[in-house]
Amino acid sequence: MLSRQLIIYFLLCLIAIVMVKEFSFSPESFSGNGNPAILLLPFVLLTFSLFGYELFLKLKTAPFKRAAWRNIVVGSIIVLIAASVMEMVYFNELIHQLGGPPTNDESRIYQFSWLNQYTNTIFVNMYTFFIYVSTLTLLISLVRWRKE
Repeated sequence: MLSRQLIIYFLLCLIAIVMVKEFSFSPESFSGNGNPAILLLPFVLLTFSLFGYELFLKLKTAPFKRAAWRNIVVGSIIVLIAASVMEMVYFNELIHQLGGPPTNDESRIYQFSWLNQYTNTIFVNMYTFFIYVSTLTLLISLVRWRKE
């Protein structure tokens, strides 16, 4: 079921996530240079989309039995819940380190938009990648499970 393309797109997604992390600033540092990671946004969207499309193609034609589809649905739900909880914890921790949301005048990101040089990693990280993949897998698997 795994193809060379799927593995390559997965590795590109990992590279995109690491690049966004490297181009984002930690809450302890100070940046007056704007948001360099915003330039990576088209690359991130492209790699996530290519991976999702390739995963869709592979799952659409996968020759699993009804019980296997049920297990994939359950596994996808578990991963989705776990990744969502971890994303919320990460979000709350980062906003706390920054001193609050952009509306708080004591915050480091006061009057910035939510997408800025300190909060890029809220939107592009392993948790959001797992949320994306598990949601896509869940939806495709539900359709396939009902057809079987």
